[in-house]
Amino acid sequence: MTAAIAAHRAMQRQLRLARRGRSWIHALTSGSTDIAPWAHYPARDAIDASGCWQFYFHSHPVVALDHVRDPRERGHVHLFRRSPDGTLSHLTGLSLDERGAPLQWFAPNLWVTGGRWLRTSTAARLLRAPDLRLPGPLAGVALWLTDLLHLYRQPLLQMLRRRDAAIERHCAEQGVTPRQARTDRRIALWQSTPIEWPRDAVAAIEGSPPFLLT
Repeated sequence: MTAAIAAHRAMQRQLRLARRGRSWIHALTSGSTDIAPWAHYPARDAIDASGCWQFYFHSHPVVALDHVRDPRERGHVHLFRRSPDGTLSHLTGLSLDERGAPLQWFAPNLWVTGGRWLRTSTAARLLRAPDLRLPGPLAGVALWLTDLLHLYRQPLLQMLRRRDAAIERHCAEQGVTPRQARTDRRIALWQSTPIEWPRDAVAAIEGSPPFLLT
């Protein structure tokens, strides 16, 4: 799928929701108006039909928001790759504002999400043709996330490379191992990359997405 097609599909899906007076946050929380901090939506997480992807939406208390994440965030999606035995590897986080519009991608530290560390080389392979599909009420969310992963493939990979470089610098400066860096609870996020929605989508459809030029 090209970036232009992915952008067009993502915008169309969001427009259809907006016409019904709904947003992606409504879709993720089943329309809940009282989003409990730290609670997972859906409660047992969403696992796609292939069993290869897992995601959930949640929010942090305002006091828990750090300087790296966008202060306009209402909550965020954590997206994982699942191994055959169910072990999770975090691919990326996606911040959403009050309207459910995407604000930024972010790369948290390993202790934040748990599971197995996902190498950037593996992420690059996964992002070549991501395909999340779910039956039921979260079907549209899964397709929308697929669209965004296609659209922002290069910015995501750039962010993960910056994450790796930040960890390398931290290890050299602090005299610690990568394992120690990834479990350091003083570091919640390594990197983030902004999303300018819907400008990014419009630029991709027109053939010159600015986020690929940085």
